[in-house]
Amino acid sequence: MSSYPEKKLNTARSGIVICGSYGLGNAGDESILKAILQEVREAAPGEEITVLSRNPAETTARHGVPAAHMFNLPALRRLLRRARLYINGGGSLIQDVTSRRSLWYYLYTLRTAKRLGCKVLMYGCGIGPVIRPHDAAVTRRVLNRYVDAITLREDSSLGELTRFGVTEPEIILSADPALTLRRASEEEIDALMTRCGLDPRGAYLGLCLRSWPGFEQKAPAFAAMIRYAEEQYGLRPVFLTINHRSDGAAADMVLRVLGQEACVLRKPLETELMLGLFSRMQAIVSMRLHGLIFAAGQGVPLVGVVYDPKVSSFLSYMGQDLYEDLSDVTEDSLRQKLDRALALRQDRTALEQAVSRLRQLEEHNSAAMRKLLSET
Repeated sequence: MSSYPEKKLNTARSGIVICGSYGLGNAGDESILKAILQEVREAAPGEEITVLSRNPAETTARHGVPAAHMFNLPALRRLLRRARLYINGGGSLIQDVTSRRSLWYYLYTLRTAKRLGCKVLMYGCGIGPVIRPHDAAVTRRVLNRYVDAITLREDSSLGELTRFGVTEPEIILSADPALTLRRASEEEIDALMTRCGLDPRGAYLGLCLRSWPGFEQKAPAFAAMIRYAEEQYGLRPVFLTINHRSDGAAADMVLRVLGQEACVLRKPLETELMLGLFSRMQAIVSMRLHGLIFAAGQGVPLVGVVYDPKVSSFLSYMGQDLYEDLSDVTEDSLRQKLDRALALRQDRTALEQAVSRLRQLEEHNSAAMRKLLSET
């Protein structure tokens, strides 16, 4: 990336700009934004906040903040020219597996924010994988030169930064901001379950699945696990879609094999209601990272199915070992892990202690933000 002389900037700065994978219909990313907004409002009451989103109208309606389209680069530069702080995150933004274009976009925003005079914070992030040597080299240069501080949601991301050679920003281990969110009231959860055709007093197995190469071949194993959960434990399946625009397809694959109907949440929910539904599950089996984060935050035993290293990284960071790579999934392996997860219902102490530790670490996110704001 080329370098240009710094422009003389207006020293009377105000406002905070937040940019991440927002406005794309992903409940995990929207929960991160909700948590970050709560923490920003506590740290800087009255400060104007603007979110960069793929769907600004939806973001404004859902979160009550001004929003601009993330690819409106003139608007982006206008916002950054006057803002005090640029927050990049959370989520796995610095990676080139799903998209190189998104990596280059986020690196561009980091560089632009610093050049236009902002403090720059990467907030509760997951880092990697960055598999292409050129991408890793550019990432190293940008993060070392243009970022003030990075808070990380797990320790494997620290390993990635070390591998890149990132040494200049302050690097702090934290946790995912979504762990701080609270669920809806019990009355609101009961009403939602009734609308979904679920008995609020029923027993359920929650599934957060997603389409991925190789998933269709594993659908019979998930169907067999659901039958086992019903026969052995009396648990009815509920498909909790994290991305309501795409995860229903994975649920449908399993249901076709299963040969029966089940509740599939196909519309987006407010984060508090989603957390409430998770709290009513006896266990969660999830490919989605935030399915596991939501389950952990509600004290629900969980089983992870790993399609991306971020899933196993989170569970290892928690000290949990109930996960398996998607490619290794079998009927027997899912049944065995479900048995172990359900056995934890009798004593959730270890899970609760792990979540308590992560919530304490998560406070490092807002502490880093407060520190940078104090320097502006």
